[in-house]
Amino acid sequence: MSRADVRCIKDSCRGLSVPISQTASWLACGLVVMGAIVLAGCDKANLQWSEEVRLQDGQMVMAERTAQGRTYSELGGTGGWRDPVEMSVSITKAPDGIEPPPEWRDAYVPVLLDYDASSKSWSMLATFYYCETWYALGRPIPPYIEYQSIRGSPWKRVPLEERFIGRETNLLTGPRTDGEPDLVTITDKEFRQRSAGWKYQRILRKWGREERNYCDLS
Repeated sequence: MSRADVRCIKDSCRGLSVPISQTASWLACGLVVMGAIVLAGCDKANLQWSEEVRLQDGQMVMAERTAQGRTYSELGGTGGWRDPVEMSVSITKAPDGIEPPPEWRDAYVPVLLDYDASSKSWSMLATFYYCETWYALGRPIPPYIEYQSIRGSPWKRVPLEERFIGRETNLLTGPRTDGEPDLVTITDKEFRQRSAGWKYQRILRKWGREERNYCDLS
């Protein structure tokens, strides 16, 4: 077994949404995941696609998206992403008179893009796939990170603004590891987002058991 396979087993167990604390549980998890890897496997993906994005005021922008990271496959299933996943969003077509922001890129999952005309600022909200990332961030609630770019300036992190709480997301949050079509339309995205986790569908104020948070909340 290669080092990559061993790392994949460890990441798979750490990424479970139910925390594992007992040695026996780790051993059992490793055996199960190892068997899955032998039959299915871990791999790498480097995806690129274009995406229609509707802003809060109804205006449309075109974004170029990428997702890069290690993946896993499931027997009889589609598999998914292993943490960390680097994603990017670059606005290739903005409404007339609006300066697009620089490319956004980070090891999180972008969920919402917005533009405020009064301050000429772009905002990006991002979240994550796995509990380990949430723990590393300090277990923030609401479980999001906000970035801001003013008048084309570089993106910087800012405190999460109250105005985004309750808003529906407008970015594709679960790109398929086997690739996306050249263009993801708003219609396609809205259909797929219905089956996404709650924190990917709407900006939540709370994130507990009722909101399907299965991470360790202690």
